Amino acid sequence: MQNLNHILFVLILSLLSAECSILSFHRNLLGDGSEECFEKFFMAVINEKHECSNDFEFLTVSSLMLTVSNISRCSQKNVEKKHDAYTSGKSCVLDIMSSECSKERSTFLEENYNLLINLLTERPKDNITCSAPFFELEAIECKAQKHALQLEMQEQTGEKETHDGAVKVLAMCKETQACMRDSCKFTDVERDEIENSCDVLELTTSDFTVCMNKINKEKPDLSKYECLNDHDFYSKDSTVICERWKNKRDCMRRVTEDICGEDVMKHDEKSLNAFLNNLKCEE
Repeated sequence: MQNLNHILFVLILSLLSAECSILSFHRNLLGDGSEECFEKFFMAVINEKHECSNDFEFLTVSSLMLTVSNISRCSQKNVEKKHDAYTSGKSCVLDIMSSECSKERSTFLEENYNLLINLLTERPKDNITCSAPFFELEAIECKAQKHALQLEMQEQTGEKETHDGAVKVLAMCKETQACMRDSCKFTDVERDEIENSCDVLELTTSDFTVCMNKINKEKPDLSKYECLNDHDFYSKDSTVICERWKNKRDCMRRVTEDICGEDVMKHDEKSLNAFLNNLKCEE
């Protein structure tokens, strides 16, 4: 009986010790310098700064095209993919963290790597409070994606702007939108803002925009369109632009169809409305 009590005591002590170890890791994981370290790690992966990261899916997999019926199944699949990536890509993760983070922080994460994998890839079943480290790390990843998006948008401004560049920015925006949508750390306002940004970016890569660029470049004679009388088509003034696309939309449909050979506005109504909202056109 005494031996049994001793065994139970040792077992309970070991369980308590393990639990204390995990709690200690949780506290230290998000301590001083941690957020900066993880953001640098995610930024390095996003920007493909380290070649080894190309072989692993360390980031949240985009699920924008999912239907409501299969979203939970695919979310679980994404988590499984991330777990596999962080398991098989351990040396790559540690190399990146060693390069991007302080020595103290990278050493701590290396020593506790198995616990780190669990926190990065195992979504808590009870996320009512949204306080678990998983959600903190998920939010840091989303912020890194948003930061990378902002930097890429700055890179693509002015003379450097290209159609391929705009397509790349749109893809990054969609990935950021997916990350923020699935994270409980962001407000509806923040989600709406990124959605509106993606809608506008989608417009810039559309057939509609290609057509408008053609018109602005070639500047054809538009005098035959009576619906454009007393209207400066080439004005950059936001008030004039709002007037053009809100009150002369049927007219603009004829113009673009004649010059570009197709009804480029047909499939871009949503993006066009987002563009007008961004200009803050009055109703």
